[in-house]
Amino acid sequence: MRFPCCTTVKRSLPVFLEGGSEGVLFIHGYTGSPHDFEYMAKEVNKAGFTVSVPRLPGHGTCGEDFLLSTARDWLRRAFDAYYDLSAICERVHVVGLSMGGVIALILASQMNPPKLVTLAAATHVFDRGIVFTPFFKLFTKKLPAESTEKYEDPDIEYLRKEYWSYNWPKQAAELYKLMKLARKSVSKITSDTLVVAARNDNVVPMKAAEFIYNNIRSEKRKLLIFEKSGHVLSNDMEKEDVTKAVIDWLKEE
Repeated sequence: MRFPCCTTVKRSLPVFLEGGSEGVLFIHGYTGSPHDFEYMAKEVNKAGFTVSVPRLPGHGTCGEDFLLSTARDWLRRAFDAYYDLSAICERVHVVGLSMGGVIALILASQMNPPKLVTLAAATHVFDRGIVFTPFFKLFTKKLPAESTEKYEDPDIEYLRKEYWSYNWPKQAAELYKLMKLARKSVSKITSDTLVVAARNDNVVPMKAAEFIYNNIRSEKRKLLIFEKSGHVLSNDMEKEDVTKAVIDWLKEE
Protein backbone atom coordinates (compact mmCIF):
# COMPACT_ATOMS: atom_id res chain seq x y z
CA MET A 1 0.00 0.00 0.00
CA ARG A 2 1.22 3.47 -0.85
CA PHE A 3 0.85 5.83 2.07
CA PRO A 4 0.19 9.54 1.44
CA CYS A 5 2.48 12.28 2.65
CA CYS A 6 0.41 13.97 5.34
CA THR A 7 0.78 16.57 8.03
CA THR A 8 -0.58 16.13 11.54
CA VAL A 9 -1.38 19.59 12.84
CA LYS A 10 -0.64 20.28 16.50
CA ARG A 11 -4.28 20.66 17.52
CA SER A 12 -5.06 17.22 16.08
CA LEU A 13 -2.48 15.36 18.14
CA PRO A 14 -3.71 12.78 20.67
CA VAL A 15 -4.09 14.07 24.22
CA PHE A 16 -3.16 12.30 27.43
CA LEU A 17 -3.51 14.07 30.79
CA GLU A 18 -2.54 12.18 33.92
CA GLY A 19 -4.86 12.51 36.87
CA GLY A 20 -6.56 10.29 39.40
CA SER A 21 -7.32 6.58 39.52
CA GLU A 22 -10.42 6.96 37.34
CA GLY A 23 -9.97 7.52 33.62
CA VAL A 24 -12.11 9.08 30.91
CA LEU A 25 -11.79 8.11 27.26
CA PHE A 26 -12.98 10.76 24.80
CA ILE A 27 -13.81 9.70 21.23
CA HIS A 28 -14.07 12.44 18.60
CA GLY A 29 -16.34 12.48 15.56
CA TYR A 30 -16.31 11.96 11.81
CA THR A 31 -13.75 14.29 10.13
CA GLY A 32 -13.01 15.67 13.61
CA SER A 33 -9.94 15.27 15.77
CA PRO A 34 -8.88 15.62 19.44
CA HIS A 35 -9.19 19.40 19.09
CA ASP A 36 -12.97 19.00 19.51
CA PHE A 37 -12.34 18.07 23.15
CA GLU A 38 -9.63 20.62 24.00
CA TYR A 39 -11.72 22.46 26.58
CA MET A 40 -13.68 19.53 27.99
CA ALA A 41 -10.65 17.24 28.35
CA LYS A 42 -8.71 19.83 30.34
CA GLU A 43 -11.65 20.57 32.63
CA VAL A 44 -12.34 16.88 33.26
CA ASN A 45 -8.66 16.41 34.08
CA LYS A 46 -8.82 19.35 36.51
CA ALA A 47 -11.76 17.57 38.15
CA GLY A 48 -9.40 14.72 39.03
CA PHE A 49 -9.64 12.25 36.15
CA THR A 50 -6.93 10.79 33.95
CA VAL A 51 -7.88 11.70 30.39
CA SER A 52 -7.17 10.13 27.00
CA VAL A 53 -8.25 11.63 23.67
CA PRO A 54 -6.93 9.42 20.85
CA ARG A 55 -6.85 10.51 17.20
CA LEU A 56 -8.83 8.11 15.06
CA PRO A 57 -6.96 6.80 11.98
CA GLY A 58 -7.28 9.00 8.91
CA HIS A 59 -8.38 12.01 10.95
CA GLY A 60 -6.45 15.21 11.58
CA THR A 61 -3.86 14.53 8.88
CA CYS A 62 -5.09 14.80 5.27
CA GLY A 63 -7.86 13.74 2.95
CA GLU A 64 -5.80 11.05 1.24
CA ASP A 65 -5.12 9.49 4.63
CA PHE A 66 -8.82 9.69 5.47
CA LEU A 67 -9.70 7.70 2.35
CA LEU A 68 -7.40 4.87 3.43
CA SER A 69 -9.11 4.42 6.80
CA THR A 70 -12.16 2.29 7.57
CA ALA A 71 -14.80 1.79 10.23
CA ARG A 72 -12.81 -1.18 11.49
CA ASP A 73 -9.75 1.07 11.94
CA TRP A 74 -11.74 3.65 13.88
CA LEU A 75 -13.28 1.04 16.15
CA ARG A 76 -9.94 -0.67 16.74
CA ARG A 77 -8.28 2.59 17.81
CA ALA A 78 -11.06 3.34 20.30
CA PHE A 79 -10.90 -0.16 21.80
CA ASP A 80 -7.08 -0.03 21.99
CA ALA A 81 -7.25 3.34 23.78
CA TYR A 82 -9.81 1.90 26.22
CA TYR A 83 -7.56 -1.07 26.99
CA ASP A 84 -4.53 1.20 27.42
CA LEU A 85 -6.38 3.46 29.86
CA SER A 86 -7.79 0.45 31.73
CA ALA A 87 -4.24 -0.74 32.35
CA ILE A 88 -3.44 2.34 34.44
CA CYS A 89 -6.85 3.30 35.88
CA GLU A 90 -9.14 1.45 38.27
CA ARG A 91 -12.23 2.47 36.31
CA VAL A 92 -12.64 3.95 32.82
CA HIS A 93 -15.62 6.00 31.67
CA VAL A 94 -16.38 6.82 28.03
CA VAL A 95 -17.50 10.06 26.35
CA GLY A 96 -18.21 10.18 22.61
CA LEU A 97 -19.16 12.99 20.22
CA SER A 98 -21.18 12.39 17.03
CA MET A 99 -19.54 9.38 15.31
CA GLY A 100 -17.50 9.09 18.49
CA GLY A 101 -20.80 8.71 20.33
CA VAL A 102 -21.73 5.89 17.98
CA ILE A 103 -18.37 4.20 18.64
CA ALA A 104 -18.86 4.78 22.38
CA LEU A 105 -22.20 2.95 22.22
CA ILE A 106 -20.62 -0.02 20.47
CA LEU A 107 -17.74 -0.06 22.95
CA ALA A 108 -20.06 0.25 25.95
CA SER A 109 -22.19 -2.67 24.75
CA GLN A 110 -19.10 -4.90 24.96
CA MET A 111 -16.95 -3.40 27.73
CA ASN A 112 -19.65 -2.13 30.13
CA PRO A 113 -17.88 1.01 31.42
CA PRO A 114 -19.32 2.42 34.67
CA LYS A 115 -20.34 5.75 33.06
CA LEU A 116 -21.17 6.56 29.44
CA VAL A 117 -21.83 9.98 27.93
CA THR A 118 -23.01 10.50 24.36
CA LEU A 119 -22.88 13.98 22.82
CA ALA A 120 -25.03 14.25 19.67
CA ALA A 121 -24.38 10.57 18.98
CA ALA A 122 -25.14 9.97 15.29
CA THR A 123 -27.27 6.84 15.44
CA HIS A 124 -29.48 8.76 12.99
CA VAL A 125 -28.69 11.76 10.78
CA PHE A 126 -30.72 14.32 8.86
CA ASP A 127 -29.00 13.42 5.59
CA ARG A 128 -31.08 10.53 4.27
CA GLY A 129 -28.63 10.11 1.42
CA ILE A 130 -26.27 8.26 3.74
CA VAL A 131 -28.23 5.04 3.10
CA PHE A 132 -27.14 5.23 -0.56
CA THR A 133 -23.43 5.77 0.13
CA PRO A 134 -22.56 2.05 -0.18
CA PHE A 135 -23.71 2.50 -3.82
CA PHE A 136 -22.33 6.03 -4.41
CA LYS A 137 -18.87 5.04 -3.21
CA LEU A 138 -18.50 2.80 -6.26
CA PHE A 139 -18.45 5.90 -8.47
CA THR A 140 -16.71 8.61 -6.47
CA LYS A 141 -14.62 8.92 -3.32
CA LYS A 142 -15.05 12.61 -2.64
CA LEU A 143 -16.98 15.59 -3.95
CA PRO A 144 -16.44 19.33 -3.36
CA ALA A 145 -18.76 20.78 -0.75
CA GLU A 146 -19.77 24.33 0.02
CA SER A 147 -17.34 25.66 2.61
CA THR A 148 -17.43 29.42 2.84
CA GLU A 149 -16.37 29.78 6.48
CA LYS A 150 -12.66 30.37 7.00
CA TYR A 151 -10.72 30.25 10.26
CA GLU A 152 -7.96 32.46 11.59
CA ASP A 153 -6.32 29.55 13.39
CA PRO A 154 -4.02 27.95 10.77
CA ASP A 155 -4.52 24.44 12.18
CA ILE A 156 -8.31 24.66 11.96
CA GLU A 157 -8.13 26.26 8.52
CA TYR A 158 -5.94 23.37 7.35
CA LEU A 159 -8.53 20.87 8.62
CA ARG A 160 -11.28 22.79 6.85
CA LYS A 161 -9.45 22.59 3.53
CA GLU A 162 -8.55 18.92 3.93
CA TYR A 163 -11.80 17.56 5.40
CA TRP A 164 -14.71 19.95 5.66
CA SER A 165 -14.47 21.24 2.08
CA TYR A 166 -15.58 17.87 0.70
CA ASN A 167 -18.28 15.25 0.93
CA TRP A 168 -16.86 11.75 1.30
CA PRO A 169 -19.21 9.02 -0.05
CA LYS A 170 -16.68 6.25 0.57
CA GLN A 171 -16.09 7.27 4.18
CA ALA A 172 -19.75 8.08 4.80
CA ALA A 173 -20.47 4.45 3.88
CA GLU A 174 -18.04 3.43 6.65
CA LEU A 175 -19.85 5.74 9.07
CA TYR A 176 -23.16 4.17 8.03
CA LYS A 177 -21.81 0.74 9.01
CA LEU A 178 -21.09 2.06 12.50
CA MET A 179 -24.51 3.72 12.77
CA LYS A 180 -26.27 0.44 12.02
CA LEU A 181 -24.08 -1.50 14.44
CA ALA A 182 -24.65 1.09 17.18
CA ARG A 183 -28.42 0.88 16.79
CA LYS A 184 -28.19 -2.88 17.29
CA SER A 185 -25.86 -2.44 20.28
CA VAL A 186 -27.90 0.06 22.30
CA SER A 187 -30.18 -2.57 23.90
CA LYS A 188 -27.13 -4.32 25.38
CA ILE A 189 -25.85 -1.27 27.29
CA THR A 190 -26.14 -1.26 31.09
CA SER A 191 -23.71 1.59 31.90
CA ASP A 192 -25.04 4.67 33.70
CA THR A 193 -25.73 6.78 30.62
CA LEU A 194 -26.03 10.53 30.04
CA VAL A 195 -27.50 11.29 26.61
CA VAL A 196 -26.81 14.88 25.52
CA ALA A 197 -28.41 16.55 22.50
CA ALA A 198 -28.46 20.02 20.93
CA ARG A 199 -31.66 21.73 19.87
CA ASN A 200 -29.89 23.49 16.98
CA ASP A 201 -28.04 20.43 15.71
CA ASN A 202 -28.19 20.43 11.89
CA VAL A 203 -26.51 17.02 11.57
CA VAL A 204 -28.16 14.72 14.11
CA PRO A 205 -31.94 14.90 14.74
CA MET A 206 -33.45 14.81 18.20
CA LYS A 207 -34.83 11.35 17.50
CA ALA A 208 -31.27 9.98 17.79
CA ALA A 209 -31.03 10.99 21.46
CA GLU A 210 -34.56 9.75 22.10
CA PHE A 211 -33.72 6.42 20.45
CA ILE A 212 -30.70 5.92 22.69
CA TYR A 213 -32.51 6.99 25.85
CA ASN A 214 -35.54 4.80 25.17
CA ASN A 215 -33.67 1.66 24.14
CA ILE A 216 -30.70 1.30 26.48
CA ARG A 217 -31.02 -1.19 29.35
CA SER A 218 -29.35 1.15 31.84
CA GLU A 219 -31.26 1.54 35.07
CA LYS A 220 -29.68 4.96 35.54
CA ARG A 221 -29.98 7.22 32.52
CA LYS A 222 -30.64 10.86 31.76
CA LEU A 223 -31.52 12.88 28.66
CA LEU A 224 -30.20 16.43 28.61
CA ILE A 225 -30.99 18.92 25.82
CA PHE A 226 -29.09 22.17 25.28
CA GLU A 227 -31.12 24.89 23.61
CA LYS A 228 -28.44 27.10 22.00
CA SER A 229 -25.66 24.75 20.90
CA GLY A 230 -25.08 23.23 17.50
CA HIS A 231 -23.71 19.81 16.65
CA VAL A 232 -20.26 20.02 18.26
CA LEU A 233 -21.57 20.34 21.82
CA SER A 234 -18.13 20.04 23.40
CA ASN A 235 -16.86 23.11 21.57
CA ASP A 236 -19.89 25.35 21.05
CA MET A 237 -21.38 28.35 22.85
CA GLU A 238 -22.60 26.28 25.82
CA LYS A 239 -19.43 24.23 26.19
CA GLU A 240 -18.96 25.34 29.81
CA ASP A 241 -22.44 24.13 30.80
CA VAL A 242 -22.09 20.95 28.75
CA THR A 243 -18.74 20.22 30.39
CA LYS A 244 -20.14 20.84 33.87
CA ALA A 245 -22.98 18.41 33.15
CA VAL A 246 -20.50 15.78 31.98
CA ILE A 247 -18.28 16.20 35.06
CA ASP A 248 -21.29 16.08 37.39
CA TRP A 249 -22.40 12.83 35.74
CA LEU A 250 -18.95 11.27 35.96
CA LYS A 251 -18.71 12.14 39.65
CA GLU A 252 -22.23 11.16 40.62
CA GLU A 253 -22.45 8.02 42.73
